[in-house]
Amino acid sequence: MRVPLKGRLLLPASQSTRFVSVFLCVGILFALPLVGYARSAPDGECTFLGLKISDRVGASSAQPDGKPDAVFALSLGTAAADPKVTEIQLRASGTSAVWTSGGRTSGAGYMGVALAKNPSDVLNKKPGPLNIVPSQENQFLLLVTDDGGFSEPQRQYQVRVTYSNGTAWTAPVKFETVSTGQDAPRPPGAFPVRMTAVLKGISNYDAVSPGKKIGGDDKGDGLFVLTVEAQNREITGIEIRNVDGTQSVWDTVPSSPNAAIGVAEVSDPSKLLNSRDTTVRIKVKDRVDLNLYVADNGSIAAGNTTYRITVTFADGGISWCPVQKAADGATEGATRPTVAAAATVNFLGTWLGFVSTDAVGQYPDMKPDGKADAVFGLDIEVSPKSFVTGIEITTLDGISKRWATAGIAGTAWGLGVAYQTAPSALINRPDGSVRIPIEGRAQFYLYAADPGDLATSSETLRAIIHLADGSAYQQFVRKPLASTPTVMPGADDLGKARGIITCEFRGFIADLVNTSTRPGKDGYLDGTFIMKLQVDDKKLARVDIKAGDGAVRWSSDPRPPTMFLGMALYPKIYVLVNQKGGLLGIPISGRRTIYLYAADNGLLSDPKSRLTVTVTFDDKTTLAAEVIK
Repeated sequence: MRVPLKGRLLLPASQSTRFVSVFLCVGILFALPLVGYARSAPDGECTFLGLKISDRVGASSAQPDGKPDAVFALSLGTAAADPKVTEIQLRASGTSAVWTSGGRTSGAGYMGVALAKNPSDVLNKKPGPLNIVPSQENQFLLLVTDDGGFSEPQRQYQVRVTYSNGTAWTAPVKFETVSTGQDAPRPPGAFPVRMTAVLKGISNYDAVSPGKKIGGDDKGDGLFVLTVEAQNREITGIEIRNVDGTQSVWDTVPSSPNAAIGVAEVSDPSKLLNSRDTTVRIKVKDRVDLNLYVADNGSIAAGNTTYRITVTFADGGISWCPVQKAADGATEGATRPTVAAAATVNFLGTWLGFVSTDAVGQYPDMKPDGKADAVFGLDIEVSPKSFVTGIEITTLDGISKRWATAGIAGTAWGLGVAYQTAPSALINRPDGSVRIPIEGRAQFYLYAADPGDLATSSETLRAIIHLADGSAYQQFVRKPLASTPTVMPGADDLGKARGIITCEFRGFIADLVNTSTRPGKDGYLDGTFIMKLQVDDKKLARVDIKAGDGAVRWSSDPRPPTMFLGMALYPKIYVLVNQKGGLLGIPISGRRTIYLYAADNGLLSDPKSRLTVTVTFDDKTTLAAEVIK
């Protein structure tokens, strides 16, 4: 009996076709993971730029954490057919340290990704895959909070870039030739960047339109005037953003959705410096004054919005300042706008160490706590006359450490303020607030309670000055890298004295010394320094001034080729106390002002030179400070 066949009988040709189809499907399924995992060669490269002063990310999110960032430069291939980049990962070779942009790797730390031309804007502030099109943007900065190991020269890294189709490439990270830790924790120089900005109102000049187009729209532009003082930097991006009032953003980033900024020098206000795509590259040797033109969105004319300006630099640095408003009724009537001089506010905050003063404690009230205060120096210049209504010192996140005069921050520890000419007389009001009239230059001591790690912490601090007109200015607090001028009371360090030292170069005044090792006039005015010294019961043995290379160039007890350094005690500022050379043996108890005289060897007349003064006592302890010029 025949058994009925179920279904259709496959002919030989049909069987062959079915077999090939199944084979191809199975092959594709097995091949997909292999194709989606590796590329034949890296499609880009990554370079470690080192630790920077910037703090844009934290260990687990885009929220800054007060620690310096390690910065990597990533360059991607630009083939039009390349899929989107969805994740970037960094790994420290030979360790378990991993950082990722996407947060999908278990145990990995956070890595911020930013465009190299706009490093202030982190692209991956929220968890999830990236959405980078390499053919549109291919130069990036990778930002990782310092875990303490990025300054180790032997540490190596690998970068891994993953695409939306599952392919990926891995490559070793290259290193710049400079030392990886050189930029941390602070930039060199007394003032890393000084910025002031003023809103002048609506001008009659028409440089930009409401979109990205560099070109007029038959309407007068809003005009901001920005002054940037920096040493040999290059501006690569500018952003103007509201801090209250009407939502407003203008920038020079071509890929952003924001309206453009037209940029011109104040000296040539109708010649725009923008490239066709709105970008700028402006070199700053010492100072640059810029006109910033924007298409008004109504906020400038209404006058009820406050702004701030952010500037990014080619080295990844970022600085910002609040925008002041021009005097009421000020208008810009000229077709080629000219700019009135903006108010000048320059200051330098320096951590000086610890003294026996006990003015404040770890609380907002102005009362002692039985412990020695930490002391900061504040050298400030304001013009025209104004009033300082608040001073605060804080970490970059504004949370970890914070001291302030009353009325600025209710939870901040109290900050005592005194003129350097009267260091023990606080000028705070009974509630801790201040209202200090200032016109021109003044110098203060700021007393703060020590949280326990000021002498050892590498955290970056900033000083913020508030004026009566509501404006505020900020700068990094300097903590000299070459030598710590003071030490914590009780610290077991016999090499450093306990006290305060400041030194300022005041120009060329008298003729008391020459280029030899002995005093004597030579017909040329000497460079004059004013050094202020405060210690308890010491004998001053020697004073040296070193150049930036660490070599002693002037000394009160010189040996060739070191030149003679003349010393005079205030108020007898033209009578040298070291006519015979040798060790000084001058008793110092409390505060003394000492004038120093040096023959110029080229370093004194060079505004870029960096000098350090060191005093040595008869017990071999020392104090040192950088010279303020």
